Amino acid sequence: MLSTVRPFELAIYSEVFGTDRTAQGLPPIDFAVASERPGVPVPTFGGLHVTPSAGLDRLADADLVAVAPSMTPARTVSPAVSAALTAAAGRGARLVAVCSAAFTLAAAGLLDGRRVATHWMYGADLAAWFPAVTFDPGVLYVDDDPVFTSAGTTAGIDLCLHLIRKDFGASAAAAVARGMVAGPHRSAGQAQLVADGVPGRPDGLDGLLDWALGNLHEDLSVDRLARRALLSRRSFARRFRAATGTSPYAWILEQRVRLAQRLLETEPWLGVEEAAGRAGFSSAALLRQHFQRRFGCSPVQYRSRFAPASRE
Repeated sequence: MLSTVRPFELAIYSEVFGTDRTAQGLPPIDFAVASERPGVPVPTFGGLHVTPSAGLDRLADADLVAVAPSMTPARTVSPAVSAALTAAAGRGARLVAVCSAAFTLAAAGLLDGRRVATHWMYGADLAAWFPAVTFDPGVLYVDDDPVFTSAGTTAGIDLCLHLIRKDFGASAAAAVARGMVAGPHRSAGQAQLVADGVPGRPDGLDGLLDWALGNLHEDLSVDRLARRALLSRRSFARRFRAATGTSPYAWILEQRVRLAQRLLETEPWLGVEEAAGRAGFSSAALLRQHFQRRFGCSPVQYRSRFAPASRE
């Protein structure tokens, strides 16, 4: 019997990786939907059916294998699927699992010893059924290259855009997000569960965040942000985390790194020191430190990889 697949998460893979965006300057991606029984319709939640055109042999030369989540997490996976996933991992392919798809990778033994994300509703079952896997309930997604896992639904968009950003740069990820009319990128460390709203300002913290995004080069200490929000430092920090799922420092740092990425990609004449200053870093050395930690390379190396001239 075929498992029922979650259509939204499958559609995320199709939209991010299967849409031709070469007209916008993005590289082509050879995308296919594969299953153990090609040509046989696979049911999805909501009554839709998807008919995969490719079989498991398609995984043999795939650079990235994104697993569609089943409607109900399972403790087992078919031997054929397990073998195909294991073989793909063994030759160096990346594996992506959104929401309950983590159970498929875990059942194949591919998550043992790894920290992973999944939907918060399924975390207890994942931990109980697969004790060698560490479920992290406090994040949207986990980049444990070559294995990538995320929480449910929109966290899958965050993870897939992260993969585009990682391989093709921030500008490419921004182009995909614009095409999807997706909201601003959320960092991996943001919490899955956040409060519905934040009192204290007529517009919550939206106005403050917009102002901060336009002034990343300025002093954006918690004290200054709190004063601008007309809140005490403690109340501001608490309400900020409730609204965004992260701390003011972590949010500002994420935005500064993202701005530095865009500057390095789109303004090749800009020196690293100036790029650091415009992004709000006190020195080029500090920018290098964060780039090395996040991307495993220096700002100069990042530019050589992702600036348009380097891809011509």
